[in-house]
Amino acid sequence: MYVLRPTGAVLRSTLAAALALAAFAAGCARTDLGAPCHLQDVNGAELRAQPGREYLYLGSSECESFACLATPATQGAYCSQPCSGAGGSCPAGLSCGQLNLNQDYLDAMKQRLSPDRYQQLFGQLGGTFYCLKR
Repeated sequence: MYVLRPTGAVLRSTLAAALALAAFAAGCARTDLGAPCHLQDVNGAELRAQPGREYLYLGSSECESFACLATPATQGAYCSQPCSGAGGSCPAGLSCGQLNLNQDYLDAMKQRLSPDRYQQLFGQLGGTFYCLKR
């Protein structure tokens, strides 16, 4: 009985093909950015966005980045992610824009809440730039 063993050239070409396929698959990875999600209040109840207001819900299990937001330009909330700032890039046809977060409110909450509770509610807030629908 003979066992065929691949030569080094065959192994290299097989490995190269596998790596190319993996790179192609990674480039086509799906994202949930822009997908609908549900805003929740601090008690976990669904929150309906009011016209003309921005909402950012950090902790959404519906979104890969845990960020669900609603903006005046859109109907309903959608999954988003932080971006680098003005002119920053965003996937899925979204654009990087700054949310109008009220810093005075955040400062007041930091004073009012225990450090653990503040971290739980606002700890994931790394900045004010997010990928937005326009």
